[in-house]
Amino acid sequence: MASKRGLPTLIRLHQRQLDEKRRMLAELEQMRAEMDRKILLLDGEIERERQAAADQPELIGQFAAYLEGARQRRQTMLRTIDELAPKIEAAANAVAVAFQDVKKFEIAAEMKARQRKAALDKAEQDELDDIALVQHRRRGAADDDGGG
Repeated sequence: MASKRGLPTLIRLHQRQLDEKRRMLAELEQMRAEMDRKILLLDGEIERERQAAADQPELIGQFAAYLEGARQRRQTMLRTIDELAPKIEAAANAVAVAFQDVKKFEIAAEMKARQRKAALDKAEQDELDDIALVQHRRRGAADDDGGG
């Protein structure tokens, strides 16, 4: 009876672990997407400031200082993306391994269920064969008694 509960319990445990790893991967990917979005926004902001400085030459000095700060922020965001890349890859690998574990236990559970069904089918067939054999013997005995 313990083995009956064992595989479903293992499947649930590993499924929870898989779900947690997927959640962590999704968070990392979301952080990456957020950095990409911030870079795009910053690039748009830089272009607007560049246009404003082109339209108003007195702002060129301020634009140069702004541009230096914006480039530093962009570099920081790019470094963050670079730091996230191996974490995302590791998380994706962990999800793949966890998925394989869940599948392994699900397949084992399916095999056990098939084995149980095959054993039940065989027991049922053996019982039917025994009944048929008994009936056959009775008919044979009745034929011997009635024909003699």
